[in-house]
Amino acid sequence: MIAPAFIGFALETFVATTLLMLLVLALRGPVRKAFGPHMAYALWLLPVVRLLLPPLPESWREQAAAPVAAASDIVAVYIVEPLGAAPAAGAEGSFGLWMVVLLLWAAGAALFLAWHLVSHSRYTATLLRAARVDRTIAQGKVRVIETDAAHGPLAFGVFRKYVAFPRDFSERYDEQERDLALAHELGHHVRGDLIANWVALIVLALHWFNPVAWRAFRAFRADQEMACDALVLAGRAQALRHAYGRAIVKSAHGGAVSAACHLHTINEVKGRLRMLSRNRPFSPTRVATGLIGVGALSVAALGFTVSGSQAAETLKSRVETVTGVSLGQEVPAPPAPGAPPEAPEAAEAPEAPEAPEAPAAAAAPRVERHVYRYSSDDKHAGKQVRKMVIVRADGTRDEIDMPDPEAIRASIPDVRDGKCGKGEGKPTVEHRQDGGRKIMIICTDRIEMAAADAERIAMRSKRFGLDSARMGLRMARRSLENETNMTADERAKALKGIDEAMAELEKQRDDD
Repeated sequence: MIAPAFIGFALETFVATTLLMLLVLALRGPVRKAFGPHMAYALWLLPVVRLLLPPLPESWREQAAAPVAAASDIVAVYIVEPLGAAPAAGAEGSFGLWMVVLLLWAAGAALFLAWHLVSHSRYTATLLRAARVDRTIAQGKVRVIETDAAHGPLAFGVFRKYVAFPRDFSERYDEQERDLALAHELGHHVRGDLIANWVALIVLALHWFNPVAWRAFRAFRADQEMACDALVLAGRAQALRHAYGRAIVKSAHGGAVSAACHLHTINEVKGRLRMLSRNRPFSPTRVATGLIGVGALSVAALGFTVSGSQAAETLKSRVETVTGVSLGQEVPAPPAPGAPPEAPEAAEAPEAPEAPEAPAAAAAPRVERHVYRYSSDDKHAGKQVRKMVIVRADGTRDEIDMPDPEAIRASIPDVRDGKCGKGEGKPTVEHRQDGGRKIMIICTDRIEMAAADAERIAMRSKRFGLDSARMGLRMARRSLENETNMTADERAKALKGIDEAMAELEKQRDDD
């Protein structure tokens, strides 16, 4: 029957996506540090892609290797045994129990999505109803509103795009902070993060009973915010990073609607502030390495968890053992189609008339080649060739003046290493003349001095950046202490994140 096969495929998909969520949760931190927040955010495509993968074709299944099939068996035991802990009374009774579980799962997923759709629609309607200021930007594609219903900057809307700010936005935020907050919310629209949120909610609805999925959803939203932070701060000066950190702290608030993108979510405040203190650009080579590594990991992970692989078959056999229900695809074969009627014989085509012979091609014109050889005899030996004369068969001629080898050699300088004497602002390469001969001296002592100066400047810049970051965090902490729109728990949690970020900066300074 189709129903047992569907249950088996659903269980395989559930376990596979859970394994991929655990994999991303384990890798997101190291990947973010090594290759940047954008790469860590991209890892969350793995569970979504696996959810959409069809079963592996039958011809490929014998070749699908699973080097860690034992791990899949352990997960199968953990996932399936709680569901089938009671002894199965028989295949039919177990199948009835699975149908009840399937109906409960579908009802929970539908209620979850319906609740989020209704709550999001009511929240956005409240935002628009309480709006006092309404203008459009980005060539009229995005509407910016100021509303009493918003606690901080946020972006919402997929087909009609909005950015909302609180009513006291101009009073609480300075000009730099306002510009950066607007850039952050517009970045969510440009990247398509609002669409990604709804996709993530659909995946969470299918896993509404799975605690791993809830943890993964919160981590996904945190990586989304960090990736948007990196997009806004790319190429900006260190001073703007401090203003951006102040804007995040001023907007810190506990509540958030899942489908919208809020600057003020309090999750991962510590990680976001720590990232702002780092101004280390990722080289193109490192980014390319990250893309190749993440791509190879994705292909391997999807190939291991796809339905029909050895790991999936191990899971299916474990489910059948525990539940006593056969999860094979027992769809009756469709009737064989009748033989098509024989086509009538086609009438013989008349013979085509012989094509007339093509006229003989005209003979190609004869090309005469004249090769002239020159040799040096005693009369001309040692003399320099100053002109070359080319005489063609038709009597025309060209004369080409030959360059003077001595003049060419004299124009090429002799490159030497040397000590030119220290002097601030003096060039590292000097050009001199020695008996009509050009000499280019590379001043190694000045190059060494310039390298040492550059290293000292880099160290000063790093110390200045750390000092500026600490100053920005102190200012943000004072602003947060005076914030009246937060509860005591929320303020304590945000202050704890700032204190930990300041301790991290102190540790970096001591290490240097």
